[in-house]
Amino acid sequence: MQPGGNDKGTVFITGAGGFVGRNLASRLASGGYRLRCLVRNTGEPEADYLRGLGAELAAGDIMNADAIAAAARGCDIFIHLVGIIFEPRGATFEQIHVRGTMNALAAATVTGAHRYLHMSALGAGPDAETEYLRTKWSAEEAVRASGLAYTIFRPSLIYGPGGDFTNMLFKQVRTLPVIPVPGNGRYRLQPVSVFDVAACFAGAMENRKAVNREYEVCGPEVMDYNQLVDAVCRVLDKKRFKAHVPLAVVKPMARLSQRLMSRPLLTPDQLKMLLAGSLCASDTVRQDLGLEPMPLDEGLRLLI
Repeated sequence: MQPGGNDKGTVFITGAGGFVGRNLASRLASGGYRLRCLVRNTGEPEADYLRGLGAELAAGDIMNADAIAAAARGCDIFIHLVGIIFEPRGATFEQIHVRGTMNALAAATVTGAHRYLHMSALGAGPDAETEYLRTKWSAEEAVRASGLAYTIFRPSLIYGPGGDFTNMLFKQVRTLPVIPVPGNGRYRLQPVSVFDVAACFAGAMENRKAVNREYEVCGPEVMDYNQLVDAVCRVLDKKRFKAHVPLAVVKPMARLSQRLMSRPLLTPDQLKMLLAGSLCASDTVRQDLGLEPMPLDEGLRLLI
């Protein structure tokens, strides 16, 4: 039985070793759910963290439908979090987001899970500007056509402990006298805490209102990137200047980063999505799931 003592059934999580996965697993374990987690490598530190929560681990690849089905056997709720924000060598957005989701759906169907929860992205659509968002939409379409009792979440920019973006921005503010900002920094965001995203998944699992629904999930404050940098400086008590790097410089740097680095600092698609902004109204998720998103300063102070 999980820490928390109240057995509520077994939840299977793909991508459990990732940023959102670890935080969601912690919340569910403390809430009395048994966890079975699909991870790429049971010897990694993320796997040790999940073991510490009492989770049962299964090593597997999202591209292997049979292995996923075997790992998920007997689970009541299936949560699919696997996704990539850039295309590493040997993998594409189409493979991971679309084919991987189809494998997850097949496994959830075979195992008889009564709920399927899916991580998408704000801005997903058939005519989106980036392949990342177009494949997220294609994955959503597969979910809607599956016949499963699904819930889809489309979060804005997620911040929190262990997040790549959070780590980068905090490191810059702590160590650099001048913070680089792509372009004018006036593109608008609604950063949402990973704790709120985890709360949405947890709240939807046994909620009839959430069945066969899509929810956009954003933080309570609209700000531009300059203001986000200022907020991090404020909570860390650092005075920093911002250097606005012209897009004519940033764009070729992003292309070079994608071409030469195994983990690019910024890809052309990521830059496009950043400049496009990331806003939504979270009224429906508030009404159905009772979410009251955490103010940014409060969420950032939890990371100090």
